[in-house]
Amino acid sequence: MRGGWFSNPYAGFSEDDLLVSLRRTRLRDRPGNRLLYSNFGGGLLGHVLARAAGGTGSDYPALLAERVTGPLGLTDTDCDPNRPQATGHWHDRPRPALLMPGLTAAGAVRSSARDLLRVLTALLGPETAPGPALRTALTEVQRPRLSVPRTGSRLCLIWNLRPRPGGALLHHSGGTRGFTAFAGFLPGSGTGLVALTNTAPTPLAPFVQSAYGALRELDATPSATVWTARV
Repeated sequence: MRGGWFSNPYAGFSEDDLLVSLRRTRLRDRPGNRLLYSNFGGGLLGHVLARAAGGTGSDYPALLAERVTGPLGLTDTDCDPNRPQATGHWHDRPRPALLMPGLTAAGAVRSSARDLLRVLTALLGPETAPGPALRTALTEVQRPRLSVPRTGSRLCLIWNLRPRPGGALLHHSGGTRGFTAFAGFLPGSGTGLVALTNTAPTPLAPFVQSAYGALRELDATPSATVWTARV
């Protein structure tokens, strides 16, 4: 497994493997009683959504394009591992593009800072999105579903919500063995931030924590200017 992590740990995990694993999976707690992060769960959700829309699990990329990226004009966003993209790094060593054929929804989507800012803009103003279904979805993903014990935080659909005196802050972050990403927004003030780097997360490089702090600083300094930076 260690060797797989440094190369492509999910490359050999197919849609059939997902279904076989699902048959062996047993719940340890009643739904809603315990919080655990799960790539498997995210991949399974994408599979179920594609099936519910009348396709197969492998039709998730097409469903994403039809229902989300197309209507929002996200021209840099898809699930194609062969599209031009930055090279990820782990401890200054380049890593191959991540392949996730069986867990596409868990982390196979490629995007850009520009497109992710468009997503945050849509989340900050769901009423302006094209079509009632997308407007409803953009609103529903921000609705708290569970409370995180002993933290005061709450969990929405994918988004983590932290209550603040001036209004809620919603954020999500993630990392692979070559990239780290952060996106967050504050509906009350209309502030959002996307931070991306082609370096894997490490304890000595608190990229996500710095991005979170930058979002809070932006919220404390109202401005009509949108700044973008590439490093």
